[in-house]
Amino acid sequence: MDLKKDFGLRLKELRNKRGITQYQLAELAGIDPKHMSHIETGRSFPKADLIEKFAEALNIDYTKLFRTEHLQDREILLERINAQLNKANDDDLKNIYKILMGYFD
Repeated sequence: MDLKKDFGLRLKELRNKRGITQYQLAELAGIDPKHMSHIETGRSFPKADLIEKFAEALNIDYTKLFRTEHLQDREILLERINAQLNKANDDDLKNIYKILMGYFD
């Protein structure tokens, strides 16, 4: 796990989800677009005040920037999903199935 790389990937993911370009987010956060690029590629890590600016610009709580569990390798994700599924009761498992089938349809 690489904190800088994972943070950069998550920031890019949230930025794209909001339909904001890298340049626009850099402008909103008051930083140079090159620095923005370095953060998103994991070559640099922002200070706390900049993390707060990113969160404000993306209209999210700053803690969402650190939710990177889904960026794990496929094998790890499958292992974690299977562990949770094995804990589910029958009703929960049926609901999970419906959700998954709706997602893939």
